[in-house]
Amino acid sequence: MLILASLLAGCRDETSPPADPHSVPTADTGTPHTGAAPPAHSGRATAGTAATADTGVVEDLVASPPPGTFDVLPELTLSGVSGTIVYTLDGTVPEFGASAEATGPIALTGSTLVRARGLTAAGEERSFAGAWLALDPGLSGFDGELPVLIAWTDVAAPVDKSDVFTPFSLSVFERTAGVRTVLPATAADSGRAGLRVRGSSTAGYAKHPYRLELWDDLDDEDRDDQLLGMPSDGDWVLAAPADFDRALMRNSLAFALSNNAGRWAPRSAFAEVFVAELGETVGWDDYVGVYEVLERIEVGNDRVDITQLEPGDVAEPEVTGGWLFKEDRLGPGEYGFAAGGAGGLLQFQQPFAYESPKESVLAPEQAAWLTAELDELGVALTSPGFVHPTTGRHYDDLVDVDAFIDHHLINVFTKNPDAFRLSGYFHQDRLGELAAGPVWDFDRTMGCASDDRADDPTGWDASGTTSDTTFVFDHGFYGGLFDDPVFRDRWAARLQDLLDTELSVPNVHAVIDGFALRLDEAAPRNARQWPDWPPRGGSWQAEVDSLKAWTEARHDWMQACLTLPDPIACR
Repeated sequence: MLILASLLAGCRDETSPPADPHSVPTADTGTPHTGAAPPAHSGRATAGTAATADTGVVEDLVASPPPGTFDVLPELTLSGVSGTIVYTLDGTVPEFGASAEATGPIALTGSTLVRARGLTAAGEERSFAGAWLALDPGLSGFDGELPVLIAWTDVAAPVDKSDVFTPFSLSVFERTAGVRTVLPATAADSGRAGLRVRGSSTAGYAKHPYRLELWDDLDDEDRDDQLLGMPSDGDWVLAAPADFDRALMRNSLAFALSNNAGRWAPRSAFAEVFVAELGETVGWDDYVGVYEVLERIEVGNDRVDITQLEPGDVAEPEVTGGWLFKEDRLGPGEYGFAAGGAGGLLQFQQPFAYESPKESVLAPEQAAWLTAELDELGVALTSPGFVHPTTGRHYDDLVDVDAFIDHHLINVFTKNPDAFRLSGYFHQDRLGELAAGPVWDFDRTMGCASDDRADDPTGWDASGTTSDTTFVFDHGFYGGLFDDPVFRDRWAARLQDLLDTELSVPNVHAVIDGFALRLDEAAPRNARQWPDWPPRGGSWQAEVDSLKAWTEARHDWMQACLTLPDPIACR
């Protein structure tokens, strides 16, 4: 794994997101990153230690100069270990006895991914991969506020949605000494990666949304690494705010509001992204604009923090968790499953899809247990007293009621027209209760462009104007939960609490303003790159002001409904 000195020095913050709503719980809070630029080496110690067993002397592969961007590509030297060093410049795996040996300076004739392996005096192996990228003259002198990601490949970049990753190098450039991001520069991190186009309706956009995997030096297995200050992992999403979200921040805003409310949502960071293909130098023609770099929803200590369900966990208590699944359109090769409908009394618009474990590795006993558990919940929600007639379990023995309420309120506050029925996640820890969430996908919310379902800040959902929306009080398990007066009272009380705190106008506006401070310089560049989606009102700042006005009107309408005898009917 690539270990730059800045990471070894601990300059990344892996603490939990702050609870203070004025401190945006993402890597992009507007607070400059600090820390000096890394020195001229970038080694990956695959043996788990950089010291040889017999001498205690640190041996690690050293590349000089380190990976980065260059006006004129330098000669490269590889050193740092006492044994043989082999390398490749064509993307293949270096092999001892077959690949070129690093016995002197290495000439780089164009943008290059260098992969190297070396042996210490004790015979331990070291490896690294990094990119040395040539800049077009027009890009040299780049000076910006946001971090820059450069994805470079010597093959064609992906343009269609696929489950197959295209091999890339990924180089990360951050603000030097916490001030500005400049090019040319030494990369804060550089290594192998895989990229593929993702998304549903947005997959066909010219500004592609991507799945990103960080890869190991010598194979295509995940490389857990920090990215833009977020906790280490190998799986990421590059969300591409485009036609719908011309303010460039709706996902990040919704995730921040969820985290501030105490419900984990993916952390996010903004970056300007370049995607260069076919071995070319990196220039403005490779610029693809402002992206939201997001943690992917998956099971993990720093993500959905539940027990990993293993293939052999087929009986209770092991089979009870952890589960991660969603209501959504099915992907290629997925069959999904239906459950919890109580014979048609509860309606789900889409099937459930397994996320963890994946359907391809799921044991039949595991699938049967989850289906039975959800069926039991559906029957309890539609039975007298909300108690299952056979097992005697009340629905609140089966679900985390507070999690269901918070998940509902974040989606309703943003007036998400696809809430619950698309990317509608659920998770359940071992011996725990079913929880709704995490939240995901908010580009079509909060008065966005090109989708009138969320135009009006009044109304709980868009059911008065279209059937292509979620009826938020009737969908799925919520159709049973809102039949219970006790649940409705708890929901109203929590809504009032959030409107007074995390969803108050000052707090929501503070989050928006924090993001706007980071984006105000890059947003016009993004708009110039994608002129088919001009900011409404004539400027990007007008888009931000519109978002602030919408959230304020939404807050005030919801607050007014809570003062009425029937808040759900708002009368």
